Amino acid sequence: MTQPPFPRRGLLAPLAAVLVWGLGPLAAAQVTASAREPLLLQVGERRFQLQVGSQAISGSGLELRRVQGGLRGSLKGQPVELKWSEDGDITGRAAGASVRLDAIPRAPQPGLVLRGWFGADPAELTLTPTGISGSVGGCDYSLPLAGNRYAGWRTCDTLRGPPSPVTLRIPDDIVPLGLAEEGALLALLLSDEALPPAPSPGETPGVGGSGSPSP
Repeated sequence: MTQPPFPRRGLLAPLAAVLVWGLGPLAAAQVTASAREPLLLQVGERRFQLQVGSQAISGSGLELRRVQGGLRGSLKGQPVELKWSEDGDITGRAAGASVRLDAIPRAPQPGLVLRGWFGADPAELTLTPTGISGSVGGCDYSLPLAGNRYAGWRTCDTLRGPPSPVTLRIPDDIVPLGLAEEGALLALLLSDEALPPAPSPGETPGVGGSGSPSP
């Protein structure tokens, strides 16, 4: 079946603008005053911060170079090489996990569906300006838009701990990315390769576990 032309424009930069405009004049001024704020992913008490630049994406053990049609680098010392085609097929390896995802644009609504495999786990993740939901890397996500961030829960299998609160905050000045690049980056961040589920209680006190999402 022939797919429609894959859109190049991503969601994160327009979403960040919408978030700032929706905060009101005073709050918007406070947000825009902090230049180059990192993208922040928080799962339980653990944080993953990234600086997204025109040539590189780096932070929290992740070092990626943006190349034509792909991302190359390392995550916690292990190689990452992801590439995508004009049709939105994302393939490669990420820290030992093989990746094969189809990035399917939603229509007529804005957004993207990632469907395929991340490592040994099936993946189906829906990304829209109003929420992120689905599964990737063995964990399920339900992250509706709440104020100026996505906030909700991550549930992995019972052997990997209880549900954890999750917050994803996107800076207003993020460098625009294409949809396939956003899909590849978010799939990597939300996988357990970037932030593994917390150890069992007693192994690392005060890390992970259940609770309410940060306000």
